[in-house]
Amino acid sequence: MTVLQEPVQAAIWQALNHYAYRDAVFLAERLYAEVHSEEALFLLATCYYRSGKAYKAYRLLKGHSCTTPQCKYLLAKCCVDLSKLAEGEQILSGGVFNKQKSHDDIVTEFGDSACFTLSLLGHVYCKTDRLAKGSECYQKSLSLNPFLWSPFESLCEIGEKPDPDQTFKFTSLQNFSNCLPNSCTTQVPNHSLSHRQPETVLTETPQDTIVQNKPKTGRSLLGGPAALSPLTP
Repeated sequence: MTVLQEPVQAAIWQALNHYAYRDAVFLAERLYAEVHSEEALFLLATCYYRSGKAYKAYRLLKGHSCTTPQCKYLLAKCCVDLSKLAEGEQILSGGVFNKQKSHDDIVTEFGDSACFTLSLLGHVYCKTDRLAKGSECYQKSLSLNPFLWSPFESLCEIGEKPDPDQTFKFTSLQNFSNCLPNSCTTQVPNHSLSHRQPETVLTETPQDTIVQNKPKTGRSLLGGPAALSPLTP
């Protein structure tokens, strides 16, 4: 019996979104048995990883040719979780055997996942006592996506003193669109910062809200008035 790919994929993601991992794994295994595509491969590996089976996801991806950025990132993530740091670095940046990729190369290859890729690579560098290179990766990750907290925290942990006012200042961000998938910018065009007037751009930092408890004058993350946002403390 041949399965219909799109309905099964939708059912798998629905199961994942409702933490029904056994159901998701069963459907993904059935789908991959019928459709040997890289998309089905990634979906099955994702099911394994989210259900706590990082080694199984690693074995699956390792045994097949991973050419898409999403498969490469997940394989590298599995490597890091399994303490295979050299292999993870090789996947993300080229490493010893291939020409090492620059940050710009990584951004070009991984697209809207580049901020997470650079953060993961920074983690590998710091775990292998290359703090300067790790710091560069964390800073680049934050420049691509100021919504990430872990790179900022990691910078502090290795002795850096990043300025939160500059790190979380959206008005100075040049590559904001890189941290959003195309589907997000297409579905919510009115929330694009590039179309807002300067006075409506969020200018607060977490410290403004938590430490100083100053009145909110910008917009919320959802694009509406800050006072009406369910995300506002």
